[in-house]
Amino acid sequence: MTTTHVMQNGAAITRAYHDEDDHGWQFCSEHITHPKDAMLVSLQEIVNIDQSVTEIADLPPGWMAQRERIGSAWHRILQYADATQVIIDWSLITSEEAFYDSVLSQCGSPTWHGRNLDALADSWITGGIDSGGPQYAFGFFASESTLPDLIAFRDSVLKIAEESIDENGGRYIQQSEQSGGGNGLKPVPHL
Repeated sequence: MTTTHVMQNGAAITRAYHDEDDHGWQFCSEHITHPKDAMLVSLQEIVNIDQSVTEIADLPPGWMAQRERIGSAWHRILQYADATQVIIDWSLITSEEAFYDSVLSQCGSPTWHGRNLDALADSWITGGIDSGGPQYAFGFFASESTLPDLIAFRDSVLKIAEESIDENGGRYIQQSEQSGGGNGLKPVPHL
């Protein structure tokens, strides 16, 4: 995907995004354009416009690259690196209360914050409640170890997180980003 400014006016590609969710690519010029101006094009068309984008072909999903102009060096940046991290190891969650105890403190939620899914959706999607977000970087690990009576609750939480990312940006944290990397935790695939 690219903006019409790049495709129709030959503007220089100065930003590229490798989407974490669908592994698609977005290429943008330095000109600010509205999302309605986006176009779906093949990657080959982009390379035909600017072959230097092949220099970032190994950009991992969830990262962006930017440069000042054609010929400048690409700088790679993890998208939403400054997002508030919310890390949940489902093998350690023994109740909904335990979940809220962990999550609300990580999000910087006020003491009056509700302890239910509606309140969580208000914080994570609508925003303006927690001191830390939205945007969030969610790390949901050990999904297969969720207690049976919490599976439906876990699935609801994952849907709220997905909607938060869709509405506000943010990302999922991969195991390799976890401090102490070799902890055996595996991210839950998003729904």
